[in-house]
Amino acid sequence: MDEILKSMKSKFSLHMTYAAKRFCVVLFMSLLSGAGCSIQQTQGVSLNSADIKTVGWVENGKILGVEKDIKFKLDTGAKTSSINAEILEKPDDKSESGGMIKFRYTNTEGVTKIFERPVERWVRIKDGEGGYFRRAVVKMKFCVAGRWIEEEANLADRDDFNYSVLIGRNMLKKGKFVINSAESFTAKPNCQAEEKQSES
Repeated sequence: MDEILKSMKSKFSLHMTYAAKRFCVVLFMSLLSGAGCSIQQTQGVSLNSADIKTVGWVENGKILGVEKDIKFKLDTGAKTSSINAEILEKPDDKSESGGMIKFRYTNTEGVTKIFERPVERWVRIKDGEGGYFRRAVVKMKFCVAGRWIEEEANLADRDDFNYSVLIGRNMLKKGKFVINSAESFTAKPNCQAEEKQSES
């Protein structure tokens, strides 16, 4: 009788072990296939989106209020866009936001324009001596590859750089741009003239 019970227990244990293994395999395969479907769907949305536009690492663009085309550098390494600025008037140094700032934009091709903008915020930039200085951030509107983008740009001294305007990740994301680093000057900055005139 004992041997019969032992045999039954052994078969029962073997059956349960086999059933548990089958359950784990089925569960794993279900999760794997589900994850695969999710990944494919996500990739499909991102790759097939008609809104995404591929541009080069340097493009001709426009600054709202400036007639001539400007060479923009598009840089995924920069969080915020930047524009060459000589500060003419600014709010009190202790203010963290608000107030108006007046600056002159220039580039190496002789384009110059004075802007006055509300200060959105200030950023702290480390200097070479272990201290820091403050840089104003304002809203600017740029035309890149036929799309107007209005986003934050910090006011920087870019006289020693090759490009007076740098388009950072904030504008690249808002404009839905993907950069092909092997290309440059792939698109004309043909933004709608009506919008340009109404915003001037």
